[in-house]
Amino acid sequence: MKSRLPKQIYFLIGAAVLLGILLRQVNQQGTHSESGKIQNALNEAALISGIPSIPNLSGWPKDLFSELKAVHAALSDPAERIRALGSLGEIYFANGFYGEAVQCFSALSTIEPEAPRWPYFMGLASRDYQDKSQAIASFEQALLLEKSYPNIRYELGLAFVESGHILDSITHFESLAKVKGWEAWAHYGLARGFALEERYREAIGQLERAIEKDSEVREFYSLAEELMLEEGDRVNALKMGAMKIGLSYEKRPFDPWVQSLWEHCYDSFRLMRLAEAEALAGNRDTAVKILAKAKSIAGTLGYDATSFDDVEKLVHALK
Repeated sequence: MKSRLPKQIYFLIGAAVLLGILLRQVNQQGTHSESGKIQNALNEAALISGIPSIPNLSGWPKDLFSELKAVHAALSDPAERIRALGSLGEIYFANGFYGEAVQCFSALSTIEPEAPRWPYFMGLASRDYQDKSQAIASFEQALLLEKSYPNIRYELGLAFVESGHILDSITHFESLAKVKGWEAWAHYGLARGFALEERYREAIGQLERAIEKDSEVREFYSLAEELMLEEGDRVNALKMGAMKIGLSYEKRPFDPWVQSLWEHCYDSFRLMRLAEAEALAGNRDTAVKILAKAKSIAGTLGYDATSFDDVEKLVHALK
């Protein structure tokens, strides 16, 4: 795979040059036929520019190399290129190579502008950047394309909170509170915003409502404990801390789009989290499959099989 890297760099340089030429031609050509040809060429240039340089994969399982090799081979087939670029982005995203994933998803958002998964995944891959503008823009684009997927609104609300745009976040969380099954996470999102504004009593009230809706989320208790200490309420803070310790797993909003990528994942820790999410959602069969894969590659990235004990107990407790 290393031998392919120099060729890939030349492709990227060539794509950038080609893209500039084609953009100039768009302003010069007028007929529908010519515009169509130019648009196809623009898509081709965008696709090529969306292929990242291969990162350092030393220590990773051999199956990851095999899958990447197959995807790169498909990139040379005109009929398979867009699908292959999508798979490439999903592979990088599923394994935590977020810079490479963003490059793929950015190109795919241009080539397939009606597909909400690409900007959504791009938002997830860039949400930890200090500058939240890219994540916000990506989530907003995804929400315009798919309003019925609550995870988009939730992630957009959190991105607004983390960028200090609390009023914008409130709009999304209040809307999310009306969606069945999302009430607890909506109250948690509101609490995050109020906490940043030092409106601690209001934030605690929202967390209490969140816990009423779902008492199995460690982060609800963790934030409540922190804010109660800020308020000087040590007794209730200790209660929240004890409740948090009693939960041996991390529950997060279940994300079917992300969960669907588990077969692309070769990081045993990430697989453990995916298995945990499936188990908490009651999807035992899928959880068992994911956990088996996680254990089969344990040790490749520094995790041993004992790391999965709690998740394994959770999975096998399901009927």
